[in-house]
Amino acid sequence: MNEEDVKKFAKNEADRIINHIVYLRKKKGITQENLAERAAISRSTVGQIEKGAVKISLVTFTAILKGLDVSYSEFFDEFEQEKRVVEETSPELVDLIKEIDIHPNRDEYIKIIQSLLFIK
Repeated sequence: MNEEDVKKFAKNEADRIINHIVYLRKKKGITQENLAERAAISRSTVGQIEKGAVKISLVTFTAILKGLDVSYSEFFDEFEQEKRVVEETSPELVDLIKEIDIHPNRDEYIKIIQSLLFIK
């Protein structure tokens, strides 16, 4: 792997980590402002990180995990599980699943999808 490939890989992984942070925040029903308070960082920092406008330091990442009440191992276990699912599933379906998972009517959507699976 050359230097350009390494940088591209690192950027992709960093983007996935940020996306996973956003996913967990929304899944837990935490606003950017609330996460900022819980992580002892500014709301604008949270917003800039989520938009990819700034790079996240290890210290800030650790504070965000604390604000999300998630350990490193929990974060990366779920992160790797998501990676395996994404590799085996179409991008459109992955996006749809993520939207349903954080939607306020999640349970109703799951029941509808389950009922659709049994239609013959």
